[in-house]
Amino acid sequence: MKLPTELPLWRQPSITLFAVLALTLVMYPFADSARPIRALAQILDIAVVLSVMRMLRVHSLWVTSGWWVSIPLIVLQASHLIWPHNGSLLAAMLAAQIAFHAFAVVLLLGYVLRDEVVTTDELFALACIYVLLALLWASAYALVILADPRAIFINPTNDLDGIVGWSDLVYYSMTTLTSTGYGEITPVSPAARALAMLQQVVGVLFVAILIARLTGLNRSGRSTHGEN
Repeated sequence: MKLPTELPLWRQPSITLFAVLALTLVMYPFADSARPIRALAQILDIAVVLSVMRMLRVHSLWVTSGWWVSIPLIVLQASHLIWPHNGSLLAAMLAAQIAFHAFAVVLLLGYVLRDEVVTTDELFALACIYVLLALLWASAYALVILADPRAIFINPTNDLDGIVGWSDLVYYSMTTLTSTGYGEITPVSPAARALAMLQQVVGVLFVAILIARLTGLNRSGRSTHGEN
């Protein structure tokens, strides 16, 4: 089902999701140093899940299967908010985040690519996919850190407490996805390096797919206009 073009921006689900994701990213760098901000960031994580489900409901994209993936994640996120130092709970939550973010990326990408018209909502959906990919890999890096705390190295100048926190992993994931690579955070273990290389490939492919999609639509639009 396609959204009517006359819907105001604030009612378009992709824009709402992007706003929640953007706010979450802004909160992460402050979350590791302040407990209240960390709790707020985790609440926003739950809001991200609910915003994704709102998108899937509006666009009629596998809502039932979406709840099967999202409900366990919401329960685990809420539980981790109460018991933040439970290692087994953290591992389960990270695995659930990976599954949910992958699910959301696939469905949102299908939503964007399934027709010949690019709406404002679809453009924001592309931005959401990019951020969700970064969060997906951040969760994967966090799982690797749980298994091997030395899997990722941070320059001591940029890591005064000597701890690789969640905000560090989100930041590293985003810089890797965008091929920015400032260099103060580096993968050390084979698992971390494998994830980093895979993320670099996905980041490049995503941009290539986006450019090819927009170019194809532009050519199609010109051909249609010429025929008319």
